[in-house]
Amino acid sequence: MKREKGKSLNILIIAGHASDLDWVQLSLQDHHYQVLGQVFSVAEAAQVVEKTQVDLILADGSGEGVLDTDWIKALTFKTTGSLILVSATQSQMDFVREAMLAGASGFLLKPFDLDDLSKSIEQVYHLWLQRSTLLAESRSQNQMAAIPAKKAHSIALFSPKGGTGTTTLAVNLAIALKEETNAPVLLVDTDFRTADVDIFLSIFSKRSILDLVNLDQTIDQETLDQVITEHNSGIMVLRGDPQLQFIDTPFEPSQIGALIEGIVALWDGYVVINTSNGLDRWTVEVLDTVNTVLVVTRPELPALRVTRNFLELAEATADTSGRWKVVMNAYQGKKVLQTADIEASIHHPIAATVGEDALLASTAINQGQPLVISQRKSPLVKDIMALAKLISAERLNEAKVKSGDGAPRSEKESSKPSTFWKRIPFWQTVTNSVRLIIW
Repeated sequence: MKREKGKSLNILIIAGHASDLDWVQLSLQDHHYQVLGQVFSVAEAAQVVEKTQVDLILADGSGEGVLDTDWIKALTFKTTGSLILVSATQSQMDFVREAMLAGASGFLLKPFDLDDLSKSIEQVYHLWLQRSTLLAESRSQNQMAAIPAKKAHSIALFSPKGGTGTTTLAVNLAIALKEETNAPVLLVDTDFRTADVDIFLSIFSKRSILDLVNLDQTIDQETLDQVITEHNSGIMVLRGDPQLQFIDTPFEPSQIGALIEGIVALWDGYVVINTSNGLDRWTVEVLDTVNTVLVVTRPELPALRVTRNFLELAEATADTSGRWKVVMNAYQGKKVLQTADIEASIHHPIAATVGEDALLASTAINQGQPLVISQRKSPLVKDIMALAKLISAERLNEAKVKSGDGAPRSEKESSKPSTFWKRIPFWQTVTNSVRLIIW
């Protein structure tokens, strides 16, 4: 792999005397990498970095001081720091997690071969190059540009129980809103457990939400434009990052909430957010930030019980803004349960129902062709389009009220209740209570 202008990537290896990585140095040299050599400790590596440009450090857990990840934080804190790729055994996964949190760009589990190593080096290099470009461009400005006078309507789709089809609905709703309103639509994947919106849409991008979260400042429009990808339906997509599922604490407190608020402030139209099922700290932040929460459930007793408990926890019934909306997915009409009976059970009205066609939905996912595009005439798509009309109509009505009551309010004031976040002081309490219900 070559850098721009033909410069080889400079690689330094940290490994213990008894390490099995001696073959790595020889193999990389044979494949035209610029290997600076092998050192046996972090202290020796620091000396090399001070004197020589080191682009990538391959650090094995056997090296002296490698397992103490403070050295990774020290290196990655620098604006132009080196990339760090760690290698470890399966029994050292705790070290791997700490290394990734400290700023390592990737990891390799031993044993690995040259092909695995080369692919990992290429991936972390491109990730580093992209982030360096973003940081350089944004930090070259004397000050951050003022946030434009935009304000998207944000919609989060959430289910307190897995398997309800939340991602399928999020993807298709985003496209339906685009067709219904012709407004700009941004689909954001904040599912940090199973980020797969890009699979549903059959798009490939090395850019992800991780690139924005790692910025140490408020994002601007130019930075946002560089990390989102356009789908052939006309919507823009900020994909999730699958590697986040291996990190116990991917973001700092309030970081994801601030990110969503920044994106919504920059966008003009709709921001549709796919979230993780079940509550974690970052999902709570998303739900507390958006204008509308679509709580997705199914007409099955286990799902309905979890939904009822969640709505009670969120105090959705007491909320008068209308931001909490229950969407009944996979609804089979009156064959199983009637909507009136369901509403009585969960103590909340059902805003919309979406029919069931498991085969059609599965085929669309496997082909990477959303239902709204590939199955436009199906009853399932008609239900999704109806949901998009409902959301767009309510947004128009809100705008009329704000412009006609003589005292216009921001969407934040009119539709963002903070009771869900403030009523329980510690996010752990929320997470644990809901997980107990689910599991």
